[in-house]
Amino acid sequence: MKIIQILVFAVLMLTACKNETSEKNEPDANMEAFNQVEVQGHRGDRGNFPENSLPAFINAVKKGADVLELDVVISKDKKVVVSHEPYMHNLYMLTPEGDSISEERQKSYNFYEMEYDSIRAFDAGSKGNKLFPDQKKQKTYKPLLSEVVDSVENYIAEKELEAVKYNIEIKSSENNYEKYQPKPEVVVDLVMEVMEEYEVPFNLQSFDVNILNIANEKYPEVELGYLVSNEGIEKNLEKLDFHPDNYNPNFKLVKNKAFVDSVKNKEMKLIPWTVNRKSDIKRMVELEVDGIITDFPERVIKAL
Repeated sequence: MKIIQILVFAVLMLTACKNETSEKNEPDANMEAFNQVEVQGHRGDRGNFPENSLPAFINAVKKGADVLELDVVISKDKKVVVSHEPYMHNLYMLTPEGDSISEERQKSYNFYEMEYDSIRAFDAGSKGNKLFPDQKKQKTYKPLLSEVVDSVENYIAEKELEAVKYNIEIKSSENNYEKYQPKPEVVVDLVMEVMEEYEVPFNLQSFDVNILNIANEKYPEVELGYLVSNEGIEKNLEKLDFHPDNYNPNFKLVKNKAFVDSVKNKEMKLIPWTVNRKSDIKRMVELEVDGIITDFPERVIKAL
């Protein structure tokens, strides 16, 4: 009788262990959803390296970012320059001689009136950025879009890393047409002329609905993202002639699951910007957004 009891106990223990192992091996639905969140390095790795620079993009790749978010403007000689502003911002730029640029003078360095060789001579990293005290100070420059893709793709091939996607924001506003930039159609064509040289995944995004409408009309196969900073999903969408692939709002607008569902129910991916604080990152992950644009890609990667 005692032997039978021992055998029964052994069988029960084996069954319990098997069930426990099975439960551990079953994927957690929430974790699977979290791991599907795209990590987008805003201007590369702006929290740690000079924004929109080759070091920032390479380091975002090193950290494991899925997507490199970057901005482009146009020079006088029609080059596609990677820069958030179409001028030399006094916050972080220095002249070729290493001098500071005053706020009053910054817009006089208008890229649309400068050849790219002149733009490249300015220092985009030695001054640092007081908004990002941990940012590494190093001399660098504003690269061409083609140079960014070449450098990143060569680095990925050399290190045998996973491919990354490029989220290219076309900086544009109506009051800048023919002043700090060409007309929207010219800008879109110049960017596409560069990207059609590569077989890499990319999408275009912009706040300017004219840019998006023209891009959709001329290049319907290209994935497009609609950047917004104000509330009212329906009202914002009415400004477009088409249905965008991605809806990219200021993260502060993403307040609850109802907002997330209202975007996803329209078959758009929800990719908020710019999410830097750990508590905000955690909230975006829990709301199951599709991607997170951040100055600190390592923080989002850690949260996932």
